[in-house]
Amino acid sequence: MKTKVVMPTRAELAEARRRGKEAARVEPRAERISYDTRKKAVVLHLRRGAIVSLPVDRIRWLEGASVRQLRALYADRAGDAIISDELDVHISINGLLSDLIGLTGPAAMMGTAGSDAASPAKAAAAGANGKRGGRLPKKTAA
Repeated sequence: MKTKVVMPTRAELAEARRRGKEAARVEPRAERISYDTRKKAVVLHLRRGAIVSLPVDRIRWLEGASVRQLRALYADRAGDAIISDELDVHISINGLLSDLIGLTGPAAMMGTAGSDAASPAKAAAAGANGKRGGRLPKKTAA
C-alpha cells in the first residue's frame, strides 16, 4: 500500500506561522537553563529578563537525575522546552509552569478571549446546538 502524502496549503502554512509568532510572543521562552546546587533547583532564564527557579523534586521527569545530568540541561532552539539528551527528556516549559505554578497573564487571558470571540461559524454552531435541545443535563449519582 502506497503512503499518501498530504501537503499543507499556503493558507494553512501562513496560519501556522501566525500561531507560532503569537505563541513566541505570549508564552514563556527560555534563553538558557542552569542548575542551582545550593537550592537544588532548575533555573529558567526567560526572555525579557525574568528568572524562574523550580525545585527539582517537583519535576517528576527529573527524579533520580544526578547533579551532572541536571547541569547538562539546556533549552531547545525555540526556548519552549527543557532538554536532557542523557535522560532522554523533552519537557514543555509552558506545561511545566502551568502544572507547578499555574499559568496566569497573557496566555490565560488568550484562552478566555478565545471563548468570548464571536464569529458567524460560532453563532451557527450555537444555533444548531440549540435546535438539538442545548447541553445535555448532568447525570446525577443514584
